[in-house]
Amino acid sequence: MPLSSVITPQHDSSSDFKLNESTFLASLMPKKEIAADRFLQDHPNYDGRGVLIAIFDSGVDPAAAGLQVTSDGKPKILDVIDCSGSGDVDTSKVVKADADGCICGASGASLIINTSWKNPSGEWHIGYKFVYELFTEELTSRLKKERKKKWDEKNQEEIAKAVKQLQDFDQQHVKVEDAQLKRAREDLQNRLDLLKRQSESYNDKGPVVDAVVWHDGEVWRVALDTQSLEDDPDCGKLSNFVPLTNYRIERKYGVFSKLDACTFVVNVYNNGNVLSIVTDCSSHATHVSGIASAFHPKEPLLNGVAPGAQLISCKIGDSRLGSMETGTGLIRALIAAVEHKCDLINMSYGEPTLLPDYGRFVDLVNEVVNKHRLIFVSSAGNSGPGLSTVGAPGGTSSSIIGIGAYVSPAMAAGAHCLVEPPSEGLEYTWSSRGPTADGALACGGTALLISAMKAEGISVSPYTVRRALENTAVPIGDLPEDKLTTGQGLMQVDKLVNSPNP
Repeated sequence: MPLSSVITPQHDSSSDFKLNESTFLASLMPKKEIAADRFLQDHPNYDGRGVLIAIFDSGVDPAAAGLQVTSDGKPKILDVIDCSGSGDVDTSKVVKADADGCICGASGASLIINTSWKNPSGEWHIGYKFVYELFTEELTSRLKKERKKKWDEKNQEEIAKAVKQLQDFDQQHVKVEDAQLKRAREDLQNRLDLLKRQSESYNDKGPVVDAVVWHDGEVWRVALDTQSLEDDPDCGKLSNFVPLTNYRIERKYGVFSKLDACTFVVNVYNNGNVLSIVTDCSSHATHVSGIASAFHPKEPLLNGVAPGAQLISCKIGDSRLGSMETGTGLIRALIAAVEHKCDLINMSYGEPTLLPDYGRFVDLVNEVVNKHRLIFVSSAGNSGPGLSTVGAPGGTSSSIIGIGAYVSPAMAAGAHCLVEPPSEGLEYTWSSRGPTADGALACGGTALLISAMKAEGISVSPYTVRRALENTAVPIGDLPEDKLTTGQGLMQVDKLVNSPNP
């Protein structure tokens, strides 16, 4: 669940909701429910400006619409990092170019260096990567089907040629008694059998991409040879690649080929000995980022809750593990968030736990929140509607603000696939509920409050933000026991900012 999933109930009947293009788009980005629309109308410059959000997720696509610039014209995404290590390439091997400007790539392919590339040392770090290790399961599956179809066509052509050659041989030689002729016929038959067996045992390991890393005197540069991905042998050559550097320096990205249309960025570590090729392992992080902060100047209804906020993408989902996060990835993400001086961490990952507030990651989160004053927001989970189904870390760590999901009548009628829209807002059925095993409760928050506090010169800390959220939250449900499942309730931005003592 993204940052903006927590929204305040509006006790409006579904019968008052009229579905048209504008209301449908509004239901996809529920700003009315959290009073963000009224707040931004009164305070247009408090739209997330000055706030930096770290997205701990599957990796944000830097080419996505709405994630290019902020509402005040600044770059939207400041850095894109693969904290999982799934895109790492060993580039510790160093080679020199020959007199013709060629090097032997790590895959064994001969690569031509572009003469315009500056390399004072003359040293080229080389490595290679199977691209299927960088792609999502869905993309890999599509490419395998398309490549298999093309391979089958070529293989069937070769089988047809082999059959014809064998038939022609038999017509020319009615009796094969000579030893040399026998061997010739056996060779034709064996070739035919081999081609047939190949079609039955086909296993596509995927194309290999050669990587070259060098220092141009100022920064580390990277070029990829992607010829193995292209149908045209003249496409994807190393010498035609426009070199990239660490994303945070120039904020540029590449695309492997037209066939896959997969965006990637690069980062170089350890003096050129490690190259990180960063791709997303699912579209989830891009979706989350869009809800939190997308800016569409021509389609304002598509804007996120805080279009003025900036982002860093911390990929914690490991492509090799089906996008599951690892402890190492989480710790690296925390380090990156602190180094970038982020204001807010948004994490929509998690799983069940029997030990609330326990573990190395929780210890480090406590340090990040208490010492470095970052505000950490995480989803409660999707294991509802049973009690005590909140997951780790969002619903089980006291220093993290946990969020549940809420649906209003307008959202339900517009796009959220409920059989019948509710008469009033309610917590989504699948959203995890409290209390945690140690009796704690959950609450939610957003970047608009931080933007307003900064603009007003109010000191921002995890404690003041949490207190503001708890003091202004609107309860869900009328019964006392409802608080057990929904925590302090759901926020309204205008109440947060106008609260006399946040």
